[in-house]
Amino acid sequence: MFTEKRLLFVCVLTTLLAFASDVLLSAQPQDTNDSKDVFDMSIEELMNVEIVSSATLTKTKPRLVPAAVTTVTDEQIRASGARSLFELLDIYVPNLQWIRHHWEADHMGLRGIYGESKYLLLVNGRVMNERTHYGAMSERDLVLLGDIHHIDIVRGPGSALYGPGAISMVINIITYNADTFKGTEVTTRMGAVEEFYAGEFKHGRKFDSNDGGFFLYGGIGKYLGANQDDAPQIFAYDFPDAAGQAAGTRAGDPLRHPGINRDGETHRNLPPVKLHAQVTKGNWDMWARYTRGGKQGVWDIQNLTSNVYGWGFSDLSLPNTYGYQQATAYIGYKQELAENLGIDYAFSYNMQDFERFIEHRMRDAYREDEYYGKILLQWQPSDKHKIAVGSEISHKELGIKSPGWPTQRDYARSSIWSPTSWIVINPMPRWATNLYSLFGEHQWTINDKWTTFIGARFDRHTYTSWMFSPRLAVVHTPTDKDTFKLMWSRSVRANMEEELKANALAGGGDSDPEKLDSIELRYERQQNKNLDLAASVFVHYNFELIGWNQVGSAGNTTNIGTQRDYGFELEASYHTERTRLVASHGYTKLYDFFLTRGVNTNITADPYGIGDDLADWSNHISKLTFQRKLNDKWTFDSSLRVYWGFPGMKDWGRHSDSAVAGFPVIKDGWQRGYRGNYYLNLGLQYKPSKNLTIGITGYNLLGIINKDLNKRNYTGSYGDYRCQAPALGVSLTYKF
Repeated sequence: MFTEKRLLFVCVLTTLLAFASDVLLSAQPQDTNDSKDVFDMSIEELMNVEIVSSATLTKTKPRLVPAAVTTVTDEQIRASGARSLFELLDIYVPNLQWIRHHWEADHMGLRGIYGESKYLLLVNGRVMNERTHYGAMSERDLVLLGDIHHIDIVRGPGSALYGPGAISMVINIITYNADTFKGTEVTTRMGAVEEFYAGEFKHGRKFDSNDGGFFLYGGIGKYLGANQDDAPQIFAYDFPDAAGQAAGTRAGDPLRHPGINRDGETHRNLPPVKLHAQVTKGNWDMWARYTRGGKQGVWDIQNLTSNVYGWGFSDLSLPNTYGYQQATAYIGYKQELAENLGIDYAFSYNMQDFERFIEHRMRDAYREDEYYGKILLQWQPSDKHKIAVGSEISHKELGIKSPGWPTQRDYARSSIWSPTSWIVINPMPRWATNLYSLFGEHQWTINDKWTTFIGARFDRHTYTSWMFSPRLAVVHTPTDKDTFKLMWSRSVRANMEEELKANALAGGGDSDPEKLDSIELRYERQQNKNLDLAASVFVHYNFELIGWNQVGSAGNTTNIGTQRDYGFELEASYHTERTRLVASHGYTKLYDFFLTRGVNTNITADPYGIGDDLADWSNHISKLTFQRKLNDKWTFDSSLRVYWGFPGMKDWGRHSDSAVAGFPVIKDGWQRGYRGNYYLNLGLQYKPSKNLTIGITGYNLLGIINKDLNKRNYTGSYGDYRCQAPALGVSLTYKF
């Protein structure tokens, strides 16, 4: 049997043999990637070429794109040594934060807005979000990143383009294809302290007719994570001496307990897997993709203290954990009707399978299937006007039995159907929903200094009323160097499918969507050929939040309240032939929060009269990346991220001390959990030949001095956190 360990061994052996051959024979074949895309162009070329952007429906020049967009290239991915999308985006995206969760997957947030249902994750423009329970789930935790050509992160609302759920941002992963990768490449990676192993293979080839080609990628890994000593979990209160296996643990000391998992360990210890195949032929684009991932969580306060204080379960042999697998097929076709008129067609099928354990009981295990179709007409009637109009239909089959988890029963199940029972989980109903969408955009080049974008989208879900997402942007280019962008938009989000269904069954009818109204002013300046500057000021002046209100064994969609915040982002990029330096600083501040009567929230303690900051957010975030080509063979890479402190989390802890009965009290004077987080990575890349690259990366190196510097906080924290381990990673990449 060809086991996963054998596959890893073959990948490592192949790379080592290639390395030996390269050194001994000094082979120097020509680089087969001679195609030129926008990432190879000069600044002058980029200024004048029109591109298809993740932030528009119509083609436009890069400087006119009506959004703050961060693009992470394949070169930056390799330079970072990132072990997941979490880590990669945390390094490069201004004002983005990554935070842990006690019984769900980790969260990413932007500009003060957390939640995986509040942003969309795309692959080649196709939304990959899970819709039943969670949101953006797949792809993010995988150590396998070798298939990615670049990632566009549209910072800010995006519902006018991509539909419900694009509240805080849109993350669009663009894979390699036959035009951007030709040849064969093998990569092996491994890590120490935070232990992992990965093998990746990719191959791209053009057809003889040169009107298309194919790209293949396969990756498999094993992620064991870091042990308790290297990645300690810290609590903000004392455990009593008579409290079982955690007896005598004091606030601030590493928790000692045999049930605590290794930090970063995969779900069920199953190896992460990613497969991707793509064929382009003429106007056709077809691809298929499969991913499998998931992580074991860390012990949450309720889980641990319920045992320690004698009022909960006694089995602490397994942590909270979640796992998923996703399979997607996509077919796209571009029909050219005339020189300035064309239609894009797309059809796709997507399957997602999910399971989750909370406090050692399987709470969720189900599958959802989606059938998706899209048509987009693009028309340029004149040099001044560009128009795009389209429609989408999404049909979802929900509540399907999970296809093969080891302990799966004969029915799908979800915690929402049995919220009051930890032992008996009722079957999840089987149902179907439809989402009908109409959208469009008009780009008007008034003159060489003024351009406007007007767009809107209408979405109708089976269990919601019509959702409306308009967008208006004005772009002013007074000089060749300066660009001003004023953008107003509304984004929407419907509740998750299980909540919409449960609300309808309870007689609640259609559910109201979440709405975010925002305005942003952005300034960009190309100071010279080496220096780019940018600044954004944004205001979320009306964020109408919705949530799920569980009442006994039933529940309903609830208006939580209205959040209002503002902030700014400063960015600078300096680049020469040998040096690249990118710096950013983001600031986000809550200025008002109205809480609906009778509803509770952990977003902020402000409604309770304690503080005026967001509970899970560091108001100030600074990021710095530096790359220097020392010579033709050696390159130095580094990154530093600073979360300057969590005053809102401290306020939330003070509120929780007085409001949550049954939990221990946070130790008087506790500060450690609310101080800043500091993450420093240093790396070297060595190219002994044109074909071979060897990389070494040190992660979270400040933790060598003090592990608290590397802490990663939890959403809804009671002052507890877990430190990320200082670690080492190496990689070998050989291109045939």
